Amino acid sequence: MTALRLLPSKLLRSAAAPATRMPIAASARSFSQSVSAFKIKHWDAPNRHKVSPDEMPINPGPNPDPKNIGVNAVLNLRPESLNRHTTSIFAEFSLEGKTAVVTGGNRGLGLEMALAFVEAGAHVYVIDQAPEPCEDFKRVAEHCHMLNRQIEFITADVTNADQMNEAMRYIEKDSRTRSLDICVANAGIMQTHPAIDYPADEFRKVMEVNTTGVFITAQAAARVMRQRPELTGSIILTASMSGTVVNRDQEWTAYNTSKSAVLQLGRNLAAEWGPYGIRVNTLSPGYFRTNLVADQLDSNPELLQRWSEANPMGRIGYPHELRGVVVWLASNASSFCNGADIIVSGGHTIW
Repeated sequence: MTALRLLPSKLLRSAAAPATRMPIAASARSFSQSVSAFKIKHWDAPNRHKVSPDEMPINPGPNPDPKNIGVNAVLNLRPESLNRHTTSIFAEFSLEGKTAVVTGGNRGLGLEMALAFVEAGAHVYVIDQAPEPCEDFKRVAEHCHMLNRQIEFITADVTNADQMNEAMRYIEKDSRTRSLDICVANAGIMQTHPAIDYPADEFRKVMEVNTTGVFITAQAAARVMRQRPELTGSIILTASMSGTVVNRDQEWTAYNTSKSAVLQLGRNLAAEWGPYGIRVNTLSPGYFRTNLVADQLDSNPELLQRWSEANPMGRIGYPHELRGVVVWLASNASSFCNGADIIVSGGHTIW
């Protein structure tokens, strides 16, 4: 059995966990849960064949020197080097040698993003308030283990600044790179309720998670990133097309308001942190079949038809269709993209 690494000494208590619960750190090799007696419960991935380096999908390796990129690199080649190929575009998308964190990554779009980062070469940590990883995460972690890659799980509450600051510091010290390079503030909740009698406490709850939680996450990540001024950082805030348009026939007042706030938050953070080499952008998915809306779609099949017919592409999105965009935003391929909102909606917002 693989030895379990030490966990942070300070308690990270999620809203779903009792005060005596220690933070949960989980990898593809072992999931751990500390209890009051400090006994450890292990979950080991089945002893399956690991993929050898020769069998692994091609990874472009570390990010190239900017001097070796693009037209200028070709024009500056010396005569004796004209037969040498300059850097491939794919190398600019590499996350090799980088550490990434994704909140709300236990399943759904967050887990999809986390896996994409792993495949691009990053050492990835997922933060979620769940007291332990769900089965989807465990299967993905097992897959990463067979690829000799790493994805790990930490329990924390994104609305608790102390927990998030502690989690980010732990990730920096624990990671292979001893840095934090990428953060996706993705955790969020949704409620459907008529605005005329929406309970104020429920409205505040959505804003607390979807807006304040996103700010706390980004702030905690930026504090760690600024400690390494020689490195650049990328922070991605998950917003929504619902922050730009009103979802027809949907009573999502609090959700839409929270996502609109995230858009403005992203622009402000980009302005403040850009001088420190930290880029901040927002990602706005359209209609995707995610855990947030699955119950609605299952209970109301006509809703899926309406959403699909309202889209120029005639369908809603698949979670994997965010992978390319989020890796681009995280990588040096988007090095001059800051303060932007990237809408991935199949064209739903163009009408």
